[in-house]
Amino acid sequence: MRIEVRSRIGNAVLGIVGLVYVCAALALLVYDLMQTWGAASLVDYAVRIVLAGSAIVGILFILIAAQNLGLHLRRREARHHSEDAAVVR
Repeated sequence: MRIEVRSRIGNAVLGIVGLVYVCAALALLVYDLMQTWGAASLVDYAVRIVLAGSAIVGILFILIAAQNLGLHLRRREARHHSEDAAVVR
């Protein structure tokens, strides 16, 4: 799936918004777990699911922004580097 944002500033904002989503969702999830430990109702479980979903959406925002900005994970670089070494031999 490719979502294209044409401006670099827009992609940077998308990544920052994703980071805020992840941080806020994880902080609220930890707070909710601490407050309702052992006495969780169905509403508490629903809140936890929504917060986990928000964290996942934030991670997706970060990944989309990184892809559009041309940032690569180290895993990919290592794989390409090993292929280049095999070609040289």
